[in-house]
Amino acid sequence: MRTKRTAGSFAVSLIVAAAAIATVMAQSTTTASKPASTTTTTTTTTTTTGSSTTSGEKNVQQTLQEILDEPTGGEVYHYDPQGRRDPFQSLIGPAPKLDKSGRPEGVPGFLIDEMKLQGVVKTRQGLLVAMIGGPDNKGYIIRVGDKTLDGEVIRITPSSVIFRQEVNDPTRIERFREVVKELTPVAQKK
Repeated sequence: MRTKRTAGSFAVSLIVAAAAIATVMAQSTTTASKPASTTTTTTTTTTTTGSSTTSGEKNVQQTLQEILDEPTGGEVYHYDPQGRRDPFQSLIGPAPKLDKSGRPEGVPGFLIDEMKLQGVVKTRQGLLVAMIGGPDNKGYIIRVGDKTLDGEVIRITPSSVIFRQEVNDPTRIERFREVVKELTPVAQKK
């Protein structure tokens, strides 16, 4: 008994789908400027079964349009935090928008992540200075105490440079972290 119902509902679904396809075909033939007599007979045979489907689709379209339309009155929702933080804003904070025109020239305008350590040199005075490659593909010399856009150089060793980077993360207690730029990458040490 169950398979007969399933087969019957399948047959009804198949008839409805065929009627919908015939309606679409009839509408496309009218736009293709065929003679009016043939299109009229086609539409009259299919509009009786397809009219309930198209009217239902129009009702659904109209309902969806009403839902999507914004209210025309002054009833636009506005969040009032009442002293609380806005839950839609990031806890970490907005990503800093880096404007190339607002940055200083040279090393003071570079982020630590943008620099690549090229070499370390010992001067005649016995101090170590580092040669870095900037994001502009130019070479620069940095010394201990030199400032960058987001930190400063705190130590130079014969094989690395250690930066103190300012961290803008409210979830962390520390305001700074140490970033080490190695002359030889960690993967090559093994």
